[in-house]
Amino acid sequence: MQVTAIHDYKEDLDTLLRYFSEEDLIAEKYQALGAKNISVTDITDTEDGFSVRTQRDMPANVPGVLKSLLGSFNTIKQSESWHWQENGQLLCKFNVDIVGVPATIQGQMNFSEPTARPGVATSNHVSVEVHSSVPLVGSTLVSFICNDIKNQMQAEYVFLCDKLPQLMTEEE
Repeated sequence: MQVTAIHDYKEDLDTLLRYFSEEDLIAEKYQALGAKNISVTDITDTEDGFSVRTQRDMPANVPGVLKSLLGSFNTIKQSESWHWQENGQLLCKFNVDIVGVPATIQGQMNFSEPTARPGVATSNHVSVEVHSSVPLVGSTLVSFICNDIKNQMQAEYVFLCDKLPQLMTEEE
């Protein structure tokens, strides 16, 4: 099952990127989204971008049929690989592992700086694929994870729209 979204920002890509590439701002973002035990385990520069690895515990409002698979909190391990493209866009491919949950989550974010859209300095096109091979409850699990991803993506977008203007003011 696929989840997609387009998030437009008034701030430039370099400012937005700080919440994806700086340890303290990554932790602040995840904490605001309800995470505990946040750890940025690795940030490494690469030839054409950078990579980030994080781990955090996230609350789960689990429906009854999934309680045996998911607890009240789930440990999330996420790896991201960021690459600048020849057209000036920034592509992030990521994998999310919900420890102990039989599902695969992969996705990508494509950041661009559209010039023909007044008021939009940066646009992020997000696409996430979720799969599970568990018989019987697999489709319920995937549906639950997708709904949770939609809610988390929206919460992150609201957080960034609120915090980015403050971050820019602090820089001046």
